[in-house]
Amino acid sequence: MKLQVIINKRRVGVVELKTIEALEQVVGGRPLGVMMKSIDTLDVHCARLLARSPLAVLGFADADGRARAWPVGGTPGFARVIDGAHLRFTLPEPAAIDVRIGCSLLFFVPGLGETLRVNGRPSLDGAELVVTVEEAFMHCAKAILRSSLWEPPARASLPLLAAPSGPLSDAEVLSFLSHVPFVTLTSWDAKGAADASPKGDPPGFLRIDAQGRLAVADRPGNRRTDTFHNLLEQPRVALLALRPGDDRVVELSGRASLTIEPTLLASMAVENKTPKLSMLLEVESARIVKSAAVRDAELWSASRHVPRSELPKMTDVFVDHVKQNKQKGLAASTLRALASKTVMGSVMGWALEQDYEKNRY
Repeated sequence: MKLQVIINKRRVGVVELKTIEALEQVVGGRPLGVMMKSIDTLDVHCARLLARSPLAVLGFADADGRARAWPVGGTPGFARVIDGAHLRFTLPEPAAIDVRIGCSLLFFVPGLGETLRVNGRPSLDGAELVVTVEEAFMHCAKAILRSSLWEPPARASLPLLAAPSGPLSDAEVLSFLSHVPFVTLTSWDAKGAADASPKGDPPGFLRIDAQGRLAVADRPGNRRTDTFHNLLEQPRVALLALRPGDDRVVELSGRASLTIEPTLLASMAVENKTPKLSMLLEVESARIVKSAAVRDAELWSASRHVPRSELPKMTDVFVDHVKQNKQKGLAASTLRALASKTVMGSVMGWALEQDYEKNRY
């Protein structure tokens, strides 16, 4: 089957992916083994990680239907597990959250490459948000490894080209984004199910194209491509940008699309590896704010980095989550049976190390 792409006539040279079929012909389908790392509860591994996590990015839709991405937390264990299906935490400021639409959380454990992603449904209890968990899983470490997020901040390689007008023409926002090595994207599918996905690269990896849109390259990771599937169903996306050593954040919100435009992709090559596609965000709003949650979390203080001996082994987490996954079918049953073998953990551990080392780009 030929690649299904649509040339947007209003933007000469931009090649957009408009369908799931076109997307998967570029980046591949979603591997069953990867999807089966997702569970619908907070198990003992999730609880241990949440107890050591001082910060998360919260994705939600506000009362106006706008995509939002906020830093929340400040101290380890800020998100309290009520039971396997619920967690709660205090919001950093009052928020008009649309509780009819899903919310997402990306949790950080300082010093750990993997992040915990929790998706569910929000409800408000005064100043606290209660999340009914629908999905929990660990994201691989590649985004944090590429960004060197836990290391001393580095200088940007190139300044950003200013947009001709709008939020990305603001000099302060541009200066901040030019030093950013890590962003979190929040998105939703057509049914309102939410997701928060990490993206990381060396500082200066973001681009602004000739039409004034922010470009974020796609790199190897979990291969779930949640954000891309979501924005093809509905394009609203929010982005939260972190800069190591800085307690400020930039939040951008707007409408997103996918492009395989060759010149743009070539400009985003790292280690001679060109990304297969890029997300383009038409920014409708931007704000740069000081975050008490980021300040108090002290993410970049080596003294706050959690020793690996105090955390579960990631291979144990991955194997146990595959065993708990409720996917039906013969292939899923076979994977669960394989995960139950004692040798599975050591094999997966070796494969994970090789993948992190050789397939970052």
